[in-house]
Amino acid sequence: MSVRRALPLAVLGLGGLLLALAVAALAADRGRTPAVATAPACSPPAPGNHPIDIQDGWPGVVLHVPPGTPPPGRRPLVVVLPGAGQTGEQIARATSYSRLADERGFLVAYPTASGARPFWNVSTTGAGRPDDVGYLRAVITVLTGPAGCGDPSRVGITGVSNGGGMAALMACRAADLLSAAAPVAGGYATLPACAPSRPLPILEIHGLRDHVVPYDGTTGTHAGAVGPFVDQWRVRDACPGLARRSTPAPGVRELRWTCAAGRVIVHDRVLGADHGWPGGRSLLPFSSTVRTWRFLSAFRDDQQPRG
Repeated sequence: MSVRRALPLAVLGLGGLLLALAVAALAADRGRTPAVATAPACSPPAPGNHPIDIQDGWPGVVLHVPPGTPPPGRRPLVVVLPGAGQTGEQIARATSYSRLADERGFLVAYPTASGARPFWNVSTTGAGRPDDVGYLRAVITVLTGPAGCGDPSRVGITGVSNGGGMAALMACRAADLLSAAAPVAGGYATLPACAPSRPLPILEIHGLRDHVVPYDGTTGTHAGAVGPFVDQWRVRDACPGLARRSTPAPGVRELRWTCAAGRVIVHDRVLGADHGWPGGRSLLPFSSTVRTWRFLSAFRDDQQPRG
């Protein structure tokens, strides 16, 4: 692992005032009660964008560090996974996640999958296919160590499309390193059997008009349908009872289940959205960027000291 010279990364979005108004209007979700941090003291990198090499065979991860004086404790870390054929730099521009990180004071990392046309291995089958779970576990370990000084008890993961499927797979295979996961427009049809080491809070965002990974799954078999994906996590997280329904924004229908040990399962159906990151790089009227951060930041895991 090596840290290269910091390089600029353009992150486009609406003006700072619009962002500030949107973020201020959203109250934090209720999550688990924080415990005393177990990670040792650490000196974070300077503000800006830091390309960090993790393993041979994968492009470097771009770590964005917000400006300002670091807090006494460590900052939360959000890992944002791009879709098929997309790089970390491109998902950064498409979501404005770095701009939100500057406003809210957290770290955000943008890995890129391997290959000439990057694609996350969400099925984990086939000889010679990359071990992306192992790679992303290494990303989290490095960025919650001296290279990033992220808080190992507050690591959230999100992603879109193929990256959303990979975020879902990480919730199954790397629950010990995560506090919550929030896949967006994820492809779930080829996910292997899921047996996480512990339950996780899950937010799933999906457009009802998605024609790439349809909401009801593939024609005929309904493979990858969103409803069963959410229901399976309700079983894992022990979420009895009916969902609480709300309309957090025009054209968005939210289902929320209260689960054991303070966990929640949330599903946002975006009525008019096709495939992609609902809200794009804007923050109104519905922003997947603000929505996923609001959810991920509500939880932490202090069960195991790491870092």
